[in-house]
Amino acid sequence: MKNLNYINILKFALVLIGVGSSLFLFLGPSATESVAVRLEFSESLEMNVAIWYSIGLLVFAMLIVVGFFVWSLIIQPKKTLISIIGLIVCFVVYFIFLGIGTSDTAQTLSLKESTISQGIVNTTSAGIFTIIFCTIVGFLVILIGPFFGRYRNYRK
Repeated sequence: MKNLNYINILKFALVLIGVGSSLFLFLGPSATESVAVRLEFSESLEMNVAIWYSIGLLVFAMLIVVGFFVWSLIIQPKKTLISIIGLIVCFVVYFIFLGIGTSDTAQTLSLKESTISQGIVNTTSAGIFTIIFCTIVGFLVILIGPFFGRYRNYRK
């Protein structure tokens, strides 16, 4: 019982609530049901619990991330500022790719839903290109970084 602390109890409770609200969604109507039945379910208490629980978890996670950065700024300001600069660079790269756009459309991607807008395709493509770009740059830094460190002048 020594290992059972409040954080573990909180994690267990959050998982239990999340799984319970997910079961509410799985017990809802299927896509083959009538539109009226699906609309009624979308306004039901079960759907609202699942949506607000998800929103609450996202807000809680964002608060933890912001709190971590504030705490880390106090403890290790130089490393934290470098991390924040890295996030800003990724943000800028994403908006560059978003501004460039893509030649893909819902039809060229053979998407079944015809209601998908070009903005969604552009946003998704920009995110994928950002991940690919940042991964390649990260691997290059890992591969080339030791060579630059070896030739650096260490005189003080």
